[in-house]
Parts: sequence; C-alpha cells; structure tokens
Amino acid sequence: MLELSFYDNFLLTILSFFTAVMTSLVGAGGGTVLLAAMLQFMNPSEAIPVHGVIQFTSNIARAWLLRKFVKWGIILKFSLMIPLGVYLGLEIFQSINAEDIKKLIGSFIIIALILQNIKFIKKFIISSNWYYIVGFITGILNILVGVIAPLLAVIVKQSINDKKSIVGTLGYFGLVGNFTKIIGFSLIGFSFIEYINTLLLMIPATLLGSRIGQFLLDKISNKLFFYVFQIILIGLALRLLLI
Repeated sequence: MLELSFYDNFLLTILSFFTAVMTSLVGAGGGTVLLAAMLQFMNPSEAIPVHGVIQFTSNIARAWLLRKFVKWGIILKFSLMIPLGVYLGLEIFQSINAEDIKKLIGSFIIIALILQNIKFIKKFIISSNWYYIVGFITGILNILVGVIAPLLAVIVKQSINDKKSIVGTLGYFGLVGNFTKIIGFSLIGFSFIEYINTLLLMIPATLLGSRIGQFLLDKISNKLFFYVFQIILIGLALRLLLI
C-alpha cells in the first residue's frame, strides 16, 4: 500500500469535486481526468479500484437525480454481460505489470478522444441489441483501464438524443460498471478499508460536485468546458505514456 500524504489527499479531494461537476455537465470525461490524475499519486493496482468506489458514489447521485430520463431497456441489456467481462478483465489485469497498465490507460484515453471528435461516427445509429456486447467489453475495460465513459458517451449518443437522457443513462452505466468492478477487486483480495481516509475525503466532494453539476446542467453552455477538459486529458494521457 502506498501511503498518501495530507497534501496528496487534499489535491485528490479538490479534483474529485471538479471532475464530478465536469461529468454532470457533459455526461462523461470527469472520471477519466480523475483517474489519470490519481495515477500521478498511486499505482494502477491501487488507483483503479479506489477510483471505482469514487465513481460509484458519483454515479449514484447522477443516476438518482436524472432517473426519470434513463432508458431502461438499454440499461438492462448493457448489464447482462458485464460480470463475464469483469471476470475476463481480472484474469488479464493480474498478468500485466503496472507500467504496461499506465501506458494502456494513456493509449485508451487518446483513442477515446479521437473517436469523440470524428464526425462521421456521429451519423451511425446503434441498435439496442448491441448493448449486450457493449456491456461485455465495458466489463473488461473497466478493470484494465478503469475508465470507459468517454467511449460509452460516443456510443450512447448514437441511440439517444436528449441531453438529460444521455447523462442519466451514462450514470446508470457507470453505476453498474463500477459496482461490478468493486466486487471483482474485492474477490481477488483488494482491501478497500486501507484507503478509508482517502475515500472519506473524496466521496463527499464527488457527491457535492455531482449535485452542483446537475444544477448547472441547463444554465450554462458546456462547449468551452468540454474543450478545456479534453486538453487536460491529452496532457495527462501523454504524461502516462511518456513518463
């Protein structure tokens, strides 16, 4: 276990708040920024499961606040194959070293950002039956790279047009994905209690950020905000790849 200093925990708490606001405003991306930042302080074997707990609490708040807008048919299909994906992801995770996982996460962030900005992808319409496969792949990637929300956002926007439905449905995707991730890491012996101090600081900050982000959802234009956090993500991803 890597002991985090008060200063490290303070920075992570502030980041938890702002990335939760970010996620509530644009639907996805804040969790990716948070994980990439956490990897500057922690090893992937610690950061990914701890990040899963933080995101789980954030997703609870976001999914509850936007529950009226969620597309339940998609959620049910998405959830069915996640456990199998988590099992396979854990098998792979335990055979990869920390540096390779960091590079995998950095590469995934870059790929997700590229896909978000390719215009012709936005013209595709995804059948709801594809969400069985999406759930399975999410289970694997949630373990290996910790964050798949930016890619899920690209997919969900092919099925849903309403902004609140997109954000709410992504919230439930994260709720299911992070819950199964927490169970998976617990089964292979990860001790979440050893990180209780960090969790007790970050979780309230995340919940507050989610609430404020939801309040601001209809009140501000998030285009500039979206581009700013893309720049931040690129910087963090390059740091993971190059250092």
